[in-house]
Amino acid sequence: MKITNIPNQIIRGAFAPVNKGKIDTIVLHHMAHKTAGVKEVERWHINNGWTAIGYNYFICFDGTIYKGRGLNVGAGVANHNSHIISIGFQGDYHSAKVSMPDSQFNSGVELISYLQSILPNAKKVEGHRYFGGSVCPGTYFPLEEMKKLKKRGETMEKTYNKVNDCPDWSRATVQKLIGKGYLKGDENGNLGLNDTMIKILVINDRAGIYGN
Repeated sequence: MKITNIPNQIIRGAFAPVNKGKIDTIVLHHMAHKTAGVKEVERWHINNGWTAIGYNYFICFDGTIYKGRGLNVGAGVANHNSHIISIGFQGDYHSAKVSMPDSQFNSGVELISYLQSILPNAKKVEGHRYFGGSVCPGTYFPLEEMKKLKKRGETMEKTYNKVNDCPDWSRATVQKLIGKGYLKGDENGNLGLNDTMIKILVINDRAGIYGN
């Protein structure tokens, strides 16, 4: 997965880093516009007087993932930005019945899986409308499909709930992250990891992101 910087990104002020431990929800948005890309959305937000584009990340039809505010406090949902990460998706998924391109959908799955691998408490994935006052990300946004974290064109990934369920090559990393408190199961102790998430965790561990 590649995350690209917004070309000539406009930032008019300082960002506040998120508290990673307090992020509990990844929130998905659409633009309610058929074609507006990341630079047009950025212009709208700057014209609103905002510091920068409001979304933490933005995904285009072709699957390009742009870093907006990244792991800094965004401006996606009023009164909730301190505990969420917002992902904006190019397109209007409400005014007419449309299907999200596979490239965009699969990038959404990859980005959500990645964010959940580095934000230990970001268990929930919801649409903007979850917080009220909006129909975003639209009636035809594939929200429930995306929550399954299964890329289109691939077989369903296996779910790993216990350390011993995980592939041999990943168990040391998973046990390490549980010991450090980065991985926490649900009320039944189930981890809910899938193949994509495990691969990202191991790559990050080998890169030294989680320490010794």
